[in-house]
Amino acid sequence: MRTLAIQVKLRRLIRAFAEARIRLASEPLERGEAGSRVDRLQELADDLRESWRRESLARPLDPALDRYVKESLRWVDLAIAGLGQAGADLELLHGDFEAAALPLEVFLRGLDAEPALQRSA
Repeated sequence: MRTLAIQVKLRRLIRAFAEARIRLASEPLERGEAGSRVDRLQELADDLRESWRRESLARPLDPALDRYVKESLRWVDLAIAGLGQAGADLELLHGDFEAAALPLEVFLRGLDAEPALQRSA
């Protein structure tokens, strides 16, 4: 279970992003409250990135695969940052976030299945 902890953190971030987007879309929030939601999402993303950094130091991946994870996390960060901007298109940001986070989740599951796949080859 190489990436199980990272997968759990990513799922938590996906849920938190969806909840924040819904709240921001449905209720006019004070600027400070929107900022606190974005700050919380950034904390979750930072924790996820740090977990990936530690895992990749312990068990390095091929550079192209590691680059994929890092680029996906960068797109996640950009979508989170966009939530804090006045007049942001929440649906567009949601699409950008999911386009990065959901394939990353599947990729991480595949990393855990990799040894089983090698045995069957």
